[in-house]
Amino acid sequence: MARNPWDVCVSLYRVMSDLSVHQFQSGTFEEFFEPFAEDDLGFGDYFEHVMSGYALRDEPNVFFLTYEELKQDTRRTVLRLAHFLGEEYGLALEEDGQMLANVLEWSKPENMKKVIVLDLKEGDASEWKGLFTRKKMTSKHGYEGDKTKFSVVKEARVGSWKKYFTPELLTRFEAKIQAKGEKAFFMELWADIHDEAIAISRMPA
Repeated sequence: MARNPWDVCVSLYRVMSDLSVHQFQSGTFEEFFEPFAEDDLGFGDYFEHVMSGYALRDEPNVFFLTYEELKQDTRRTVLRLAHFLGEEYGLALEEDGQMLANVLEWSKPENMKKVIVLDLKEGDASEWKGLFTRKKMTSKHGYEGDKTKFSVVKEARVGSWKKYFTPELLTRFEAKIQAKGEKAFFMELWADIHDEAIAISRMPA
């Protein structure tokens, strides 16, 4: 799954400014934007990462989609994924309306917020437990008042970037996209969002 880079930047900022292990809980979005735009966060280059997956989109064992596509038509995406995993799964969902309704209900952000919650005291996965306990990790916002818990799912919406990016930051990020050249060819996936970002970047301060 690929997501537009503006929302990815905001999403990653919200995680890294929430969890104490990143030592960035008082950091601003402007401060975060710098290393994100310069590929200096330790997670690699966003454009190279997406490009590598997009290049495989037509392979028979690859199911490629965008976050925006999932949000726009969740039902259609769920059925596509079911058929990809096996025709029997797709047919089962098409023939059982209640089963499909249940999957769609459980997939709603408001339900996933309650399910995908990390216990920072113990660590829900063994590979994370040492990090959680060693660093005594906490969440700035917590979950239901408990700062030792972290809900992975936040707003789960498209367009949150508009609340964070200033025209100046959008201009700088557009320069980054242009500098990537052919490595950013997949940006056609978000042509509408890209056009909107450019339009906002040209607004007077």
